[in-house]
Amino acid sequence: MNIGAVRSIPAMFVLNFITLGIYHYYWVYYVTLEVEKFTKRKDISPALELLLSIMTCNLYTIYWYNKYGNIIYKEIALKIDENDKDNKSQIIMTVSIIVLLAGVPIIGILCYVLFFGLLVSGMSLVYSDFNFIELIDNPEALLIFFGTILVGFIILFVIIFSLLIPDIIMQKQLNSIWEKIRTKK
Repeated sequence: MNIGAVRSIPAMFVLNFITLGIYHYYWVYYVTLEVEKFTKRKDISPALELLLSIMTCNLYTIYWYNKYGNIIYKEIALKIDENDKDNKSQIIMTVSIIVLLAGVPIIGILCYVLFFGLLVSGMSLVYSDFNFIELIDNPEALLIFFGTILVGFIILFVIIFSLLIPDIIMQKQLNSIWEKIRTKK
């Protein structure tokens, strides 16, 4: 019986942050692959799930959480004789929708601030005839420049955090399932 990997939740957070959210796509692919191998279902295609997640900028992932949440919490749980009465796939989908609905406006506002911060920083650089020494003497220009960099990091953090919440919920269940299977062997 093929079983999946037990992944560390803190490591998932660190890897998502270091790779700027690209680890999420790796995670989607390999969780789909693990579910396919464990259930031996022919209707599961990890490459297609990954492609749809990337092409739709993670909108498909909301459906993915529901589909694979049901498989993990119902089908796999039944295969290991675990009566899981708490179907968390609906919770995962609800959390991902809430995070998406809350995160998109925040990201939009931050992108707006980032755009104008870059615009003002660029204008001040052009105004100073690309004299960086003159810019260092101008505290307002430096404040806008460093504020723009900070907003860029906040945007990355919000995106990574919005991808990570549902992943962690689902990975905790998978870790529990894979550990139970290992202990039964």
